[in-house]
Amino acid sequence: MLPQPIQYTLDTADATIEKAVNENHLPGIGVGIVYKGELIYGKGFGYENVEKKTAVTPATVFRIASISKTFAAVALMQLWEQGKFGLHDPVNNYLQAFKIREMGKPVTFHHLLTHTAGIGEFVSISKYFNPQAHFNVVKANKPVPPLKELFGRELVPERPPGEKWSYANNGYAAVGQLVADISGLSFNDYTRRHIFQPLRMDSADFWRSERVKPKLATGYKYQDKKGQFKPVPDLEQITTAAGAMYASINDMGRYIAALMNGGKNEFGQILKPETMQMMFTPQFQLDPRLQGMGYGFKVDDWDDHRVVSHDGLWLGFISSMFVAPDDDLGIIAITNAAESIAISLAQQLLQRALNYTERPLKKGATVKPPETPELWPEFVGFYAPPPGWNTNFRLLQQYGGEFEVYVEDNALMIRSTWGSWKSGRKLNRSDPDDPRAFKVGSRDFIFHRGNPDELWMELYGFVKKPYGDSIKSKLDKFGISKLLNRK
Repeated sequence: MLPQPIQYTLDTADATIEKAVNENHLPGIGVGIVYKGELIYGKGFGYENVEKKTAVTPATVFRIASISKTFAAVALMQLWEQGKFGLHDPVNNYLQAFKIREMGKPVTFHHLLTHTAGIGEFVSISKYFNPQAHFNVVKANKPVPPLKELFGRELVPERPPGEKWSYANNGYAAVGQLVADISGLSFNDYTRRHIFQPLRMDSADFWRSERVKPKLATGYKYQDKKGQFKPVPDLEQITTAAGAMYASINDMGRYIAALMNGGKNEFGQILKPETMQMMFTPQFQLDPRLQGMGYGFKVDDWDDHRVVSHDGLWLGFISSMFVAPDDDLGIIAITNAAESIAISLAQQLLQRALNYTERPLKKGATVKPPETPELWPEFVGFYAPPPGWNTNFRLLQQYGGEFEVYVEDNALMIRSTWGSWKSGRKLNRSDPDDPRAFKVGSRDFIFHRGNPDELWMELYGFVKKPYGDSIKSKLDKFGISKLLNRK
């Protein structure tokens, strides 16, 4: 007999998923729930191919995008277990196809695995016009060129390693190159031999092989005006290890079973339990109350539940994996449309199975802390990440690269330059023992006193700066703030 919250999750899963499919215009989605090493729920909804009316099943193969990075990390940690390198060794001692330029100090394996290598979102613009590596993509079923065609002789970081956290596809592509250079096998061959085969992930691969093609889902975009689905361009990315993997719900169920069982499922073992624990332990974290970065996995604390996760986005696909290893529970959701509902759906199902509800207060707190307006002048101001447009690209894209903390209607507020936060959100105290800890919805913020003062959000640190150095001052100067509806 299953625990009541898990049984309730199974009983309500179909209705929850069908509602998400209908409300978000999903062509199809596959969802899996794993408990104690067994895929207790594996179903498909909608179509893997809308034109042919081919239904999604647990055997449908999806592009799992950046969840690929967790496999790259597993592959590299296998070689670490064999004593091939030290985690704090310079990677240039092992890279053969290209090198990573030193910015003050060498990039290590630890830096690459934790996204702290100082590598930005893009290589130099001229590299994208290389006819062999055009904008990091090639047409489907065409040969994928080696990374050196994109990076050249050197991958050039923007900032010194260890300075800040910055999600880096190019950094994880280099992880895949290290696997190949150290093992002597191509990354595709290595992962098939040493991860997919031992775990019996029979339709998983990092290239469009014959085991992938027969059940491969088509990626779509929903056209609101026409009320129909349109296939998106079918492209392969050159940064293979960062996001090019294919897998089904059945495959991912076997992978999750191994993650929650010390690197072993019923078919085979890929890592030692102590290595899995290291990967699930924050190796970079600004504060114990905030999200941490393990080796390949983000790490969160849902009250008494440790949760590791990763999401993925590619043209026409979004994937989301949440695993609570200490509770023997895991969820995978993959849709063949770039709709983020797959992420919130996976999170919702795991929370339901754990009987966990997000709370506005820290663990153990029961009474809402009083406001501390006497401290607000210390918090008010502008906060921006450390320099580097390339390493800050995602923050620029999502928030305009800056937060402003201000007081309005007797409340401490936060807003972004643009995006969904530009109209302002209320900062709510979350820790009775710390007047500098706040929440906005489920997102944690901590004001950190130092030289300089900082605002911490998840894995990001934002440095306080005066108005004259802020983005807003420049927008005000040219009258652009009014166009953005900024006060």
